[in-house]
Amino acid sequence: MIFMANKKTKQKPNKKKSKLVTTSNKNRLSEEFPFKEKVPALIELMRIGNCVMALIAILIGFALSNGTNYSIALIAALSGFFICAGGQAINDYFDYKIDAKLSKNKPIPSGRVSRKEALWFSIDLFILGNFLAYSINPLAMNIALAFTFLLVIYPALMNKVKYLGNFIVAGGTAITFIFGSVATGGISSLVIALAISAFFANIAREITKDIQDTKKDSNTKRTLPMIVGNNIAKLFVSAYYLLAIVAGILIYSLFLLNAFYLIFILLSSAVFIYSILLLQKDRAKESQAMAKIGMLFSMVGFVLILI
Repeated sequence: MIFMANKKTKQKPNKKKSKLVTTSNKNRLSEEFPFKEKVPALIELMRIGNCVMALIAILIGFALSNGTNYSIALIAALSGFFICAGGQAINDYFDYKIDAKLSKNKPIPSGRVSRKEALWFSIDLFILGNFLAYSINPLAMNIALAFTFLLVIYPALMNKVKYLGNFIVAGGTAITFIFGSVATGGISSLVIALAISAFFANIAREITKDIQDTKKDSNTKRTLPMIVGNNIAKLFVSAYYLLAIVAGILIYSLFLLNAFYLIFILLSSAVFIYSILLLQKDRAKESQAMAKIGMLFSMVGFVLILI
């Protein structure tokens, strides 16, 4: 009888109440992290490495266009840095569900930063970057506004058509060189040619990353390999790398550049060819990692034009 009484009076947990507490805790999770932990999380959202590369590309475009106003060069470089950072942060804002499935350690899934904080952080970065572009000249401002729009639209609406997003990402990389040139008050034909070469290499690497992530993206995104198959996608990658190689060598001939440029362009070309071979062996991860090295060689070659 005692056993039965205890059994009857034993209360079941209130599932509804538990659920409410869990939801409440989740909403307030980011508030529990101290400011000193939020700052590294916000910096992580920015992906500093990508933004520094954008900054360097802008300075290269400025220098190759014979720019002499170094304060304008710095303003342009910082403008590109902040717009790039805003694009990285807004991407995490829209992709938080995907990121939560892939890694709980990322800023938003971990709770170190809330979605609202990430959104306002990206808005602040975009405003700062565009304000700096406004202080340069009207064309720089228009470029900044256009790519701010694309960097917001891409993660907001284009996950289902990521094959179009590849062009936006590659175009964003290429436009940094042109943005630096525009900051001088004109546009250098040499910088445009170098930007085109960079565009081809970057879109090849973007498609390679999609091949690598085919399984991971299967239920969330619509990529080129999903539409045409991996084998056809590999042909696109090969074609774009070859276009980048041809463009790089033609630039040497057309603009009568120095031997230092040619050496590093040939090195990058060799790396791109090796990346193609790795991809044909279904080693996409290694292929796109090698492509980064090839792009670094190209960047060094661009800088050595100034010698």
